[in-house]
Parts: sequence; structure tokens; C-alpha cells
Amino acid sequence: MNGKFIFISIFSILLFTLNASVFSESLEQMKIQLKAGDYKMVNPILVLPCNATVPENKIATILHAKTGKEFPVTIRNGEFVCIPEGAMPNTEHTYEVRLHDKPAEYVPHVQVIPGDVPDTLKVIIDDKLLTVYHYGKEWKKPFLWPLMSENQVTITRDYPMKPEGTPKFAQDHPHHKSFWSAYGDINGVDVWTEGEETGSQRVENVTYGSGDAYGWIISNNKWYDKDGNYLITENREYRFYNTPEKARIFDAFVSFIAEEKDTEFIDTKEGGIVAARMHPDISSKGVITIASGETGEDKVWGKPTPWCDYSADMKDVGWRGLAIFDHPSNLRYPTSWHVRKYGLFGANCFGYSYFREKEYNKDLPENGNYMIKKGDTLAFRYRMYIHSGDVKTAQVSEHARNFQENIQVNWVK
Repeated sequence: MNGKFIFISIFSILLFTLNASVFSESLEQMKIQLKAGDYKMVNPILVLPCNATVPENKIATILHAKTGKEFPVTIRNGEFVCIPEGAMPNTEHTYEVRLHDKPAEYVPHVQVIPGDVPDTLKVIIDDKLLTVYHYGKEWKKPFLWPLMSENQVTITRDYPMKPEGTPKFAQDHPHHKSFWSAYGDINGVDVWTEGEETGSQRVENVTYGSGDAYGWIISNNKWYDKDGNYLITENREYRFYNTPEKARIFDAFVSFIAEEKDTEFIDTKEGGIVAARMHPDISSKGVITIASGETGEDKVWGKPTPWCDYSADMKDVGWRGLAIFDHPSNLRYPTSWHVRKYGLFGANCFGYSYFREKEYNKDLPENGNYMIKKGDTLAFRYRMYIHSGDVKTAQVSEHARNFQENIQVNWVK
């Protein structure tokens, strides 16, 4: 079966876990009902099954029946995606679907467009850069850089792409390129570090699109050993959402397909299905926090937890940080985290033999190897939250719940 088809189908199923029936009539006159949980919801990303389409000369929004505020919508691949402002605990809200004439100079709120150099794509939200996807052959793996927070403050390291932007003490591990996906032992091949003896990721095809609720990049990749022998197929989709500048959100869907042979992820700490290298202005005084409230590398490294946050009070800027949320559908949820006080930050559910070195991880299995049989797929889904403010101010825990718990949202007439 075609690997791209498997990738799309699996994540459509994951997103349809909401308590909602499929809607296939005209969108006009339809309503959405949201029942908030026992916490304050901020910018929840709502996904409902929908087979309807919007005419080319129209754009869709949702209108809050009481406040009169309108919010963006993207309809794609049978999904109706909208991002309301939020809801107080245990409240109910009704939104009306509205269709408006598309302005002559219409520009989607989230634009994904070719970058300034070949083999790059820029992601722009309401005229402000969020990130750039770099997938050229000059790199051993594709990556996102920079990652911009409020007021265009970058939160990930510039090295080695822009060495002059990084102090000497932080010019290490050149394979840590801002934000990426990689693993250090696939059938005995290192596709994490970068050298003459290591493997590589080659981008076979890239597609992308823009929308008002979100824009997207789909990257179809294959991983090879140093001699060019095939290891595994990896399909990656990023979704960049139209949320406030102080609270940027994007999702990563990463699927591995063993198209040619059985493929094993062999236990090692060196890997991150999603991984980031934090900016030295954050890592030099950063606070690493997990869902239990524990902080610091010495207490959280390798510990399974639904989310992990890395943030700091940056000089002349204020608090900035990145939180990564694991999803309950992922293998071995909650994942362990390969997170270091020098700035590395990755989700790794395979490196158990290393993580068990910590006394608090003694209950982990002795070995984290995982085999994908030929023809099978291993799929992951994560959410990244780029925020201003510390963990409490930025409501990191509440944002995690938006992602990790079923949101009660339905079509109503």
C-alpha cells in the first residue's frame, strides 16, 4: 500500500476522536456546540469531521452567538478546524458557521510560501514570521529554523546555520539544528549525529498549503545509511495554527513506514521523534519543567511525563519558552524526554536502558527496542507551544489538556 495514503489515513482517524458526527450538508445555518471541561480553555483547536466544501469565492468563519466575535476556519481532508478564543470551566458555547465573500486581495491568515532561498518554505502568520522549513540537499536532515516567539524573538539556537548568532560556549553538537526529527540507531545506523559514518534523511517530495485556521507542510522523506542503502520511509506533516503571537502552536505528525524490510528502533538515548535545541539565552538559565511540577535536568531527564517545558526569563525580553506535548495515542505514552541543561530537548520513548540509570526511572523496562514489521507503520503526534511567560502564566498545563483530552464538541442544527 502507498505509504503516503497510510500516513493521511492514520492521522485522520486520530483527529476524529472528538465526540462529533460527520457533517456533509451545506455549511450555512450550521452550528457548533462546545462543552468546556473543568479547566479554563484557551485557544482550543477544534476538529470536527466535515465533508462539505466552501465555494472558491467564499471564506468560512465561526461566530460566537453571545459575544459576536468571529474566529478562523480551515476545511481540509474531511476536517473542519476552527480556533475559538476559549471557554471558562464547565461552560457551554455555541458558534454559528458563517460564509463571507472572499475579498479581492484575500490573503490567508497562515501563509506557507516559498522561502528566500531554494528548498525552503516560510510560515507567516498575519505578516509575522513563525519559522522556515529547510529541506535542501546541502543538509543531512530537514529542519525548522528559526522558531519565532512574540516580538520576533527566536527561541532556538542559530548554530550552525548562522554561527555569528551563537556564542562560542554554545557552538557544539552541530547536528542540533533548531527543530528536527531524528534517531540514533535504526537497524544499527546512526541517523542522529552527522558525520562521514552516519546516515541521512533525504526529502523526496514536499507539498504545502495556506489557510485561515492553519497552514501545513507535508514532507515525504526516506532515511539511508552512509552508503545510500534504504532504512525506512518517514512522512512528516507540520500544522501551524492561527493563535496569538504570545501563544504560537504547531503540531507535528511523524510516521515511519517499513516499506522494504523489518526495521528496528534500537535502544539509545540519542534521539528525538521531535527535538529542539534551545537558544543559549534560554538554556543558560532555563527552567525545565514537567507535568508533575518537578524542575531541573537532575529530576526530569528520561522521566516519562505527558509534557515538558523549557523556558527562561530572557534579558530585555521577558519569559519565553517552548513546551512539547505528547499524545495519548503515541507509543509508550507518556514518553521519556532526552532533555539537557545545555539546551537539548527531545521526545524519546526508546532509550530505556539509558534512562534507567536514574534511580527514579528504575521501573522502566530494561530495554526500549521496538520493531516495525515490513509493511507496517509507526505513527506519532506531538504539539509544540511557543509561549511568552513562565509555565504558570502561559497556562502550559491547560494547553496540554486541550491536546491530550477529548474536547466535547459537536455539530448542532
